[in-house]
This record gives sequence, structure tokens and C-alpha cells, in this order.
Amino acid sequence: MMNQDNRPDLVIHGTVNAAGGVYGEVVVHGFGKIKGNVECLDLHCAGHVNVEGDVHASRGKIEGNANIRGAAHFENMEVYGQLDVNGDMTFTQLRVDGSVKVHGSVSGEEILLNGFLKATGDCEAEVFKAKGAFTIGGLLNAGHVSIHLHGSSEAREIGGEHIEVRKAGISTLNKLMKPFFNNTLSVDTVEGDEIYLEYTRAKIVRGTNIEIGPGCEIDLVEYSGEFRQDSSSRVKEHTKRGEA
Repeated sequence: MMNQDNRPDLVIHGTVNAAGGVYGEVVVHGFGKIKGNVECLDLHCAGHVNVEGDVHASRGKIEGNANIRGAAHFENMEVYGQLDVNGDMTFTQLRVDGSVKVHGSVSGEEILLNGFLKATGDCEAEVFKAKGAFTIGGLLNAGHVSIHLHGSSEAREIGGEHIEVRKAGISTLNKLMKPFFNNTLSVDTVEGDEIYLEYTRAKIVRGTNIEIGPGCEIDLVEYSGEFRQDSSSRVKEHTKRGEA
């Protein structure tokens, strides 16, 4: 946790160009451009801000549009608007009710996703809870993965101890959007201890106890404990591995 010290605040109203530095609070209500790295206790953007450098903050809240042209670290971050990071992003807890796009990897303890998350690299957390949509260019790895699909999502690989993927309930909005969006998860490999999948397309699913629920298309299932399959899903091949 950062110390308060005697840091000045940076408050932006209207259109302002500012220098990077060490601040207490950074508050943006207008249009701001900050040149250089920023270290602060609180970052609150209700307008539009471009940071030409890295950002290191204890707490962050994005209700407008923030563009960070560098790496970003937050202990706690809430995104209700749009956040773009041109580098890796680390955090303790990340809540996304809007949109987050990271041109790099994402890592932290907990991700609560109710909007949209895109990362070109890996995504690592202790807990990954999604009730939105995501695109992960690399590995999505978490101890506990819970996904309720509200739109098409994809990752190259998913790994974890407990992995659960379910199709979200159909709301009025989902009914209206159904012709345009297909609520499915596309992934090359899923690997974990306890796995339950719905509406998932995967090449390989590997784990101890695996249940393939409705709407899945799986090329190969490898399991060492128990395997169950819904009759509406298609599994080309399934095999039980022997004990090591």
C-alpha cells in the first residue's frame, strides 16, 4: 500500500496537458493528456485521459475513457467505462462492468468480469468469475474459473483446479441480440481437476472428473476419474488415462 506523504493532487477540468509524477489523487472530468509515468493513490477518470507512460495506483475507477500507453498496476481497479492498456496489467482485484483491452498479459488475484475483457497475452488469477465476454490470446489460468457466457468468448488455453462454463440465462436483451451473437466458448485446450462445460468448442479437454454438458463440440476428452456427457453434445473420442 502506498503512503499518503504530502503528495499533490492532479485535478483535470476542461482540456489540460500535465506532466507525470507522484500524486495523491488524479481526477479527470474533462480531457487530459499526461506525459510521463504516473504514481498515485487514487485514479478516477470520469472524462477522457491519455497517459503516455506507466501507471501505478492503489485504487482506480474508470467511468469514462482511459488510455495508458505503458504498463499498469492497480491494487483495486473498477472499470465502468473503457480502459486500454498498451502493456502488461497487474492488480490485486479487477472488476470490469465496461470494457478493458490489454495489449499484453493480465495478472492478479481476482477478476470479476461483467463486461468485456480482451488481452493479447496470458490472463492469470486466483479467481476468474465472468458473466460477460472475453478474448484471451494466450492462457487463461486460475485456481477457480467460473464462466457464465453472455456472448462469444475465446482463449487459446484454459487451465485451473476447478473449471465451470455455463450458458447464461436468456434475458429480454439476449433474445433481441440472439440473431447476432452466439453464446459459445472457443478454446484449443481445457485442463483441470474438476471440469464442467456447456456450449464449448474445444480440441482437447483433459482432467480428473469431466462432465460435458449441453451444446459442446469436443474432439478429445482425456480423464482419469469420471466422465459424463450430455446427449446433445458431440465428443469425437474419449479415453480414460491409467494411474501414473
